[in-house]
Amino acid sequence: MTETQLKVYTRKPDSEGYSIDLANSVHIALSDGNGEYVPLNNDYGILFAKGSITEKNTISCKGLKNPCVFKTADGKYAVMAPLCDNEKGYDEKTAGSVSFWITEDFVDYSEMSMLYLNASVCVDKISCVYNEELKRYEAVWQDESGNTFKNHFTDLYALQDVTSPVYEGKKDMAVNDTIAISDEAAVRLRKKFMPPVKSMMKPDAMRFKFTLATGWADPQIFKWDNKYYFIATNDNTNDIGIYVRESDTVEGLFNGAEPVLILDVDDEHKFIQTFWAPELHKIGDDIYILFAVSPDHFDPQCHMMKLKRGGCISNPADWELPVRVKRADGTNLADKGITLDMTYFEAGGISYLTWSYREHIFSDKDTGSMLYIAATDRDKPYVLTSEPVLLSRPLWGWENTEGTINNEGPFALKRNGKVYLAFSGGSAGGDSYAVGLLIADENDDLLDTMSWYKKPTPVHTSYTVKGEYGPGHNSFFTDDNGNVYIVYHAKTALKDAPRCTAVRGVWFDDDGEPVVDIF
Repeated sequence: MTETQLKVYTRKPDSEGYSIDLANSVHIALSDGNGEYVPLNNDYGILFAKGSITEKNTISCKGLKNPCVFKTADGKYAVMAPLCDNEKGYDEKTAGSVSFWITEDFVDYSEMSMLYLNASVCVDKISCVYNEELKRYEAVWQDESGNTFKNHFTDLYALQDVTSPVYEGKKDMAVNDTIAISDEAAVRLRKKFMPPVKSMMKPDAMRFKFTLATGWADPQIFKWDNKYYFIATNDNTNDIGIYVRESDTVEGLFNGAEPVLILDVDDEHKFIQTFWAPELHKIGDDIYILFAVSPDHFDPQCHMMKLKRGGCISNPADWELPVRVKRADGTNLADKGITLDMTYFEAGGISYLTWSYREHIFSDKDTGSMLYIAATDRDKPYVLTSEPVLLSRPLWGWENTEGTINNEGPFALKRNGKVYLAFSGGSAGGDSYAVGLLIADENDDLLDTMSWYKKPTPVHTSYTVKGEYGPGHNSFFTDDNGNVYIVYHAKTALKDAPRCTAVRGVWFDDDGEPVVDIF
């Protein structure tokens, strides 16, 4: 079996939408056999620093510098990189703190959280070993005097208040930045991060050009009773009102179908502003629109609006008055912060709601937007049947860039016994917006956070489709032939461009995971 050289590195930020928050991450390239390295993932980061949670419940964002890679004692691989402050470089709170990941194939990773090493560590003598007796990985290193030390991996949050000596210009930590892997492993890596450019979609799949609808963000296409419906946040009206388009075909939604206003400003019921992220869902025997709306001041909260039995989705008179989503005890879903981007899905015979929650927005106590999940009942879906569970916070570097700390826009796709919960991070109106995935087995307890695997790498970014910037806040739909599509918004330029609707076919790779950024 021949071998291929794998290289880990960081990039320099540039003015083309690749900020320091993205550049300070672990990138991977493979040798091409001619002495050159070919970047994977379109030269976008694959592993990112995880920020820490402060005493104020805010997120302290971090970056990675000088990554290195080596084999572990049990034949796996370890990737490590010291944490840094993206603006200041090494500082007294990050010097000596190292992020570790264990992997067998550089595709799937077990994050070993963060290890604290004294700043005087002699990094070129560090190794990663598996302690069979204690059943844990340990780092072994020598200090500058030749003394040997070891430390096991520790929990990230226990280290949030640790301080250490300033780095003070120790030797370059970029050691062991290349390693030999089998050609078999290299083939798998290329398939995952350099997928084929030719379409893997079936011949009967629809193909769409970008853009489809200018100024329409957070889009969804929904099929009901042999009709297709398009619903989205209408940036053209400053996000005021909920509009629906109806057509016999998907193509017709963007070629002739006119938007119909089905919910306008309602002063009496305090539906005044931020008519955000409407979604159509069939829940039990009824059709609902899930959306967020504010009163006369900024305070978006999740609501549901039910279609009257026998009613028409595009007829405003056929909709009941929206109701605010409540907890099981009848109290509001949230009173301290804002709630938005709610979605619904079923798995394992249980109904779930997921949404985004944020406290202290626009202040120095901003928590960032977080994903929550709860169970509900089909007969009364606007009342939770369980306590909300924190599912995800935007701790990774790709999620908390451009000064925006986001986990939002969840939408579920079920496939082959798995739930793929797509969500978006980064700046919703910026170039860093990107789509990530949370993955769980359909029949697991999805209120248990341990049931979910959060992919460290986003699956759709400004670097994956040429001419599309800031892709995100997506939904999925399936046509009559079983073809799956992703619907999302993106921009036509890096700066000062409207959010526009896009539709692409979804291909599923050898692992069954959706590939959303090609066709």
